[in-house]
Amino acid sequence: MDRSLGHNDGAWAVTRFIRDEIMDSRKLLSNLGVVYGVGVFAGAVYCIETYGELLIQ
Repeated sequence: MDRSLGHNDGAWAVTRFIRDEIMDSRKLLSNLGVVYGVGVFAGAVYCIETYGELLIQ
């Protein structure tokens, strides 16, 4: 089996993805911005689902 196509450090693909794409210091601020945006969106959906009746009255 040819191992020259990817990393040869013995780590699982998910571990490599988290290390190289999510926790990389050059990409961390952008990733935190995405997490912040998704969190604000989810919070807005929750608020509309919970308190949406107040907006109609």
